[in-house]
Amino acid sequence: MIHFDLLCPEGGVPGSLWSAVDVLRELNALARVRAPRAPLPATSWRLLGADGRTHHWHSQTCVSESERRHARRPQPGPRVLLLAPLEMQSIPALQQLVRRNAVAVELVRRRFESGSLIGACGTGIWLVAQAGCILRAPIPWLYQSGFEHHFPGLRIEAREPIVAEHGCVCAAAPPLLHALVLHLVRYAGMADLAHAGAEKLLLNAERQALSAAMTGEQVMGQARDTPLYLAQAWMQAHAGQPLRLADAAAAAAVSERTLSRLFRQHAGMTPLQYVQELRVQRAQMWLEGTFRSVDEIARDCGYGDTSAFCRMFARATGTSPQRYRGRYTFRGPRARWRLQETSLPDA
Repeated sequence: MIHFDLLCPEGGVPGSLWSAVDVLRELNALARVRAPRAPLPATSWRLLGADGRTHHWHSQTCVSESERRHARRPQPGPRVLLLAPLEMQSIPALQQLVRRNAVAVELVRRRFESGSLIGACGTGIWLVAQAGCILRAPIPWLYQSGFEHHFPGLRIEAREPIVAEHGCVCAAAPPLLHALVLHLVRYAGMADLAHAGAEKLLLNAERQALSAAMTGEQVMGQARDTPLYLAQAWMQAHAGQPLRLADAAAAAAVSERTLSRLFRQHAGMTPLQYVQELRVQRAQMWLEGTFRSVDEIARDCGYGDTSAFCRMFARATGTSPQRYRGRYTFRGPRARWRLQETSLPDA
């Protein structure tokens, strides 16, 4: 179990700590799904005031007796001290708040020296810097000159939104709080749970873009023992050969009629249309990126007759293979790709 102490310093903005609780609660729910018989939750937490004692708002962060019990008696495991950001009116006012939080700064220093992980976001980083726990920090451009003036020995990271080193993880701004908590959980030794939590709670831009051209069924996949999945897998493996519906149905252990119904119901097309789509996709890839002839491509798409292949391709794409290649190829003229022997000048 990872235990989080959520520190709300004087002049702190407590809403970010409630966001941290949301993340921890989601991680516990994920952990229960992954290991239903686990006796303990994956995380626990306690809300602290600037003096390091339990804050009177703590009970409001718990919605069950289990959460309250584990907050009172944390189990052995990694400990994390997470700081809320401070109110920001001006740089001088912020520095004054840092001085007024001397007790909280000393708590951060002690916890860091005892081996606890330290996390801070936004202006909460100023307290960690005051405690002498970091060597570099992700500071937004608006505050960089003020931070540099008060902490001249620290390196400002302008390009990295989250910096993790030597037991401290700092995030440049409060909107990164979810990612910050997941970084701390990963740092504490639960990388698999943090990864699962990130996929659920954070936007994965790469996978989002990948899924844009796919249906929901294609994104999440199908059970691997379903007839439709078995038939599609067989078709993908044999798309370069002449195919018969009877062979695909036999691979899926269903009748031809049942297989056709499954394709129409779940894929929105007939088995023949599915095979043709596979072949068109392969042909497009080869036309765009290789110098293979149209005859070769037709043969490797399961067509003994190049003319029949060209007609099928034109129906699917609206243009012939030759014109498609001329429009979409990303290679230069073939001659430029040939390897030519060159003689080196004499030394």
